[in-house]
Amino acid sequence: MIEINNLTVIYPDGTKAVDNISFTAGGGESIALVGANGAGKTSLLLSLVGVIPIHSGTVTADGTALNKKTLNEIRRKIGMVFQNPDDQLFMPMIVDDVAFGPRNYGCSEAEVKERVDATLQALGITHLRDKSSLKLSGGEKRMAAVATVLAMDPSAVIFDEPTAFLDPKARRHLIGVLNGLPHSKLIATHDLTFAQEVCSRVIVIKNGRIFADGEPKEILHDVKLMEEGGLEAINAHLHYHVHENGGPGHYHMHDY
Repeated sequence: MIEINNLTVIYPDGTKAVDNISFTAGGGESIALVGANGAGKTSLLLSLVGVIPIHSGTVTADGTALNKKTLNEIRRKIGMVFQNPDDQLFMPMIVDDVAFGPRNYGCSEAEVKERVDATLQALGITHLRDKSSLKLSGGEKRMAAVATVLAMDPSAVIFDEPTAFLDPKARRHLIGVLNGLPHSKLIATHDLTFAQEVCSRVIVIKNGRIFADGEPKEILHDVKLMEEGGLEAINAHLHYHVHENGGPGHYHMHDY
C-alpha cells in the first residue's frame, strides 16, 4: 500500500510540479495517472522513490515513511520502471541486469540466482538471459526492465509510460503481464485504452493537482471532463468543418 498525503514538489526554478496531492493505492490496486504533458505525472512518480525531493507532505509505503534514512527500504518496497528501458539496462547481459538489484542489496548468491531465475521465467523471457540489451527489441527491453524491478520483490511497482517504444504485439504482451501481477501499480500513461485494460482506477492530473478520480469507464469516456483535463476521451472523434465561405474551420467533439 502506498499512502500519499498533501504531497508537494517544487523544482529549484520555483515550478510547482506536484501541488498538494493526496490519495492511497491499496494492496493490489492498479491506478492509471493520466494528464497532458507537463501535468506532473512523472514528477509525482519520481518523488515517491526519492529521485526528486519532496517539498512538503508525506509518502508511506507499507507503513514506512519516506525520508533520507528510509530511502533504501522504500526503494525495496516501491520499484520503478522508467519510460526508457535503457535507463535500467546497463550490464553486459540481461541476467546481470536482473541480478544487480538483489546483489546490491546484499542478497546471497543463492538467493540472487533464485530470484533471477524465477523472475525471468515468470515474465517468459528466459531466452533473453545471456543476451545484451543492445540486441533486444523495444518489447524485449521493456520486459527486461520490468524484470530488474520484480527481482527486488517489491510490494508496489510504478511505471512511467510503459507502452512507449512498443509495437502492437509487444503492447498486448505487456498488458497480459501487468494484468497478471499481484502488486499495487501506479501507471503514468498517455495510452488511454491501455489504461482502461489494465487499471481499475484512473486519476487525472492537471497542473500538478488531482482533477478527477474514478473508474476508467466513468472518467475516460467523459468527453467534457477529459477535455477540461487537457485530454481527449476514448471514442471522442475530432472533426474539422470548413466554413462555406472557405474561411478557417472549427472543431467539434463528438462522442460515439
